[in-house]
Amino acid sequence: MFQLYVLFLICSGIALLVIACIKSGQATTRRVWNAIFGAGFTIYGLYLLLFFPGGHYFIFFYAFILPVLLIARFFRDRSAFRARQQTTAFQGPPPGYGQPQDPQQQYLGTAQSPPEDPGRSIYG
Repeated sequence: MFQLYVLFLICSGIALLVIACIKSGQATTRRVWNAIFGAGFTIYGLYLLLFFPGGHYFIFFYAFILPVLLIARFFRDRSAFRARQQTTAFQGPPPGYGQPQDPQQQYLGTAQSPPEDPGRSIYG
């Protein structure tokens, strides 16, 4: 049980450090928290593996839950970031782009007069 706990601490710490290094789609505060928890898990796991003489040690139960939650949040934020990028990339021109405005307002302030209505006769 002890070696499995140490292995999980080190692996989850390294995973959180890698996630903290990836910039796309994460807020800076989340990256900092991922780095802090990743460093803490990795350092504590390496301490238990290399320098721990035996005896009493702390099992942090959040060490099993927190990395899973942070990694799930990372992938959820990353997919939301990519979805936002795709919607802005394919959004196209704004509505009414290239369309004439109200015909009377379009020619105000210009030397041109509005075109005649094709249904209206010149003579009548």
